[in-house]
Amino acid sequence: MNTLRRAFASACITLGIVLLGLSGFSSAATVDPAAAHGKKVLYVYNRTKLERVKATVPPPADPKRIPALEAWRRNDNKVIDFLKSLGFTVTAADESTPLEAAQNQDLIIISESVDALDVGSKYRYLEVPLITFENDLLGELGMTALKNGRDYGTDDNQRFLWLVNAPHPLAAGLTAGIQNVLSDENLKMNWGKPGLGAITIASLRGEPDKAAIFAYEKGATMNSEFLAPARRMSFFLWQDTFEQMRPEGLALFRAAVLWTVTRPD
Repeated sequence: MNTLRRAFASACITLGIVLLGLSGFSSAATVDPAAAHGKKVLYVYNRTKLERVKATVPPPADPKRIPALEAWRRNDNKVIDFLKSLGFTVTAADESTPLEAAQNQDLIIISESVDALDVGSKYRYLEVPLITFENDLLGELGMTALKNGRDYGTDDNQRFLWLVNAPHPLAAGLTAGIQNVLSDENLKMNWGKPGLGAITIASLRGEPDKAAIFAYEKGATMNSEFLAPARRMSFFLWQDTFEQMRPEGLALFRAAVLWTVTRPD
């Protein structure tokens, strides 16, 4: 009889552990780590400015110009390498790449290094998931209104985010509240003020109206009643900040690309 009681008690403890585990799993939504496998990304960045400036005779008067452009290019290359490490096949593109090149892609990512005027509204109606780092394109994409400094912008001297939607898969399993995502306090972060149809994940610290990471599901209402043709995402990266990301920032970026490329349920 004692043996039976011990066996029953052991079974109850095991069941309790299982149920606790299931409860924890169901409350913490995650991205699919295999979502990138076999998927294609068109990575749009500036591929000519550095070469043009280097070829300028006489050299540019600003001695920091070439090192800055080299940093931008290095960061773009590191983003591409990171995407490949997740399992994506990456095709490099620039502002002049025709829209047709994006038609057979699974994801479009637009770097902050692009000249926004040369991209314009090219990708606005494209039924392909898209992530933009370039906040000057948020209005053109219909993700915010159009006024620079009011509806979108860039803030200096940043390194912290305020995570406001921790249960969401885009929060990468991080806890709500302050997250240190960059390695230096003197860096730039892009932000936007999305519409009510957006999923806001994080804002700049102390400025809840400036969303640093936000997204729209396919069909969600964006600015001026424009419906998202596919998943849309704004991520806070500036030209030279990818290589400055701490593990928390990289986790958020990984979650961003895997969530955006995944088909909605």
